Amino acid sequence: MGIRNLFLAAGRRLQTRIKIFTFRNVLTNGADLHLGARTRIWAPSHVIIGNQVYVGKDVHIEANCRIGDYCLIANRVAIVGGHDHDFTAVGFPVRFAPWIGGRRLRSPYFGEEAVIEDEVWIGYGAIVLTGLTIGRGSVIAAGSVVTRDIPPYSIAAGVPARVIGKRFADEATITRHESSIRDGHFRFSEKGYDHYVIEPGL
Repeated sequence: MGIRNLFLAAGRRLQTRIKIFTFRNVLTNGADLHLGARTRIWAPSHVIIGNQVYVGKDVHIEANCRIGDYCLIANRVAIVGGHDHDFTAVGFPVRFAPWIGGRRLRSPYFGEEAVIEDEVWIGYGAIVLTGLTIGRGSVIAAGSVVTRDIPPYSIAAGVPARVIGKRFADEATITRHESSIRDGHFRFSEKGYDHYVIEPGL
């Protein structure tokens, strides 16, 4: 591995550490988190990210959320509040409607979150709203808008996103897959994909 790649890896690690420090008021994270360039994180209460999670470039997390282990969040994904502004509030111009982050008029949705379970892949430019769960092992197609729960190991696409397929054909395959992950050893490397530790417990 060349000296250039070593410097790039060190720069990526430093970038992630700086971002973790910057977002420390709301962010709790597990081991080996990667936060891509220009990623922004804000929430009224919390953002909890598990182990071995990759968050790409230009990702905006602007809502409470829980992201499980081994997730892949592609570039330009947005996780946003489904009820950020109470546009139904009578007597308020929408610009001044009660806001999820406001202290003066507390929103009833202050604690609402998006839950992204373990090993989910959210494709480029997808939008995920709060108040829903994306089930374990699911894949969300690029450009989708997720407005409702997605069952585990589903492939979902569209606006709004709907299930268009299953990631695995049967329960036996899912059981074997989960066992291999549970018994395996995986470790992220900022040096690049070819330097990851990938040892399924087959």
